[in-house]
Amino acid sequence: MAELNSRVGRTMPSPLFGVLVAEPAMPQRSRRRPAWPTMSRPVWMLAALAAALWPHWIYLARRMVDGSDEPWGALALATVAALLWRDRGALVQPTRAAVVASAALAVMAAAAHLIAPDLAAAVVAMLALGMFLVHALQRPATPIAVLLLLALPVIASLQFYLGFPLRVLVAHVSSWLLWLSGLDVSAAGASIVLGDRTVLIDAPCAGIGMLWLGSYLAALASHLQRADARLTALAGVLAGALVLLANIARNTVLFFPESGLVHWPAWTHEAVGLAAFIAAMIPLLAFVTHRSRRTS
Repeated sequence: MAELNSRVGRTMPSPLFGVLVAEPAMPQRSRRRPAWPTMSRPVWMLAALAAALWPHWIYLARRMVDGSDEPWGALALATVAALLWRDRGALVQPTRAAVVASAALAVMAAAAHLIAPDLAAAVVAMLALGMFLVHALQRPATPIAVLLLLALPVIASLQFYLGFPLRVLVAHVSSWLLWLSGLDVSAAGASIVLGDRTVLIDAPCAGIGMLWLGSYLAALASHLQRADARLTALAGVLAGALVLLANIARNTVLFFPESGLVHWPAWTHEAVGLAAFIAAMIPLLAFVTHRSRRTS
């Protein structure tokens, strides 16, 4: 604020203003600090653990896009993230023992990343994350651990080790069912033979994809119903059995159009598989729901 002389024509402030005359204090404006998003302590600890596992996230991302495996693990990982977001208000800080165990597993995962296959190291990393989550969410450990393990690129490995044995089993059981229906068929390896017609049970028809989806739904239902380890294991065994039966039924029905005995539209191939899978999952979900209510 400047003192102006009252004489006409003089508008410059006096040089003594502020020296002999005290300058009134200007009101200071309060500076507000930028508001940072408030995050609870468990969220910060979880973020730190996830950041420590960064080599394994790179491995998972690379396997999802390089075509060496089906990218279905992203569904399991997104499901875990959605469940965590849904229960974010109920997160609690894990016990000191759980934090130490998670940190130890994270260190083991980092060491395994240097000396073991990437998939084995990623298994340890998922166990470290699962150890933290089950204590932060205060839920049974087995379902969330299964979901995290299903996020790994395991479909190609399952196809390599289990694909052919399952195809042989499906071919023999389906040929027996077709023989009971009156067709003179026989099984030859992973194929069904009718006269001069041979229908091959190929890799997609082994049922590995259906087995993965059945295990995913069993783990998700067990988590939502707060099932313990015993019920989750029973749900997993039941899912495997139901998926096997559904795959046998699918290949038995599809033998008719594939062998040329009947002529169906091309879309019926996928429709039959979807119908068989839904028919298998209905009793699975009913079992988990019913047993969870009985034990609660």
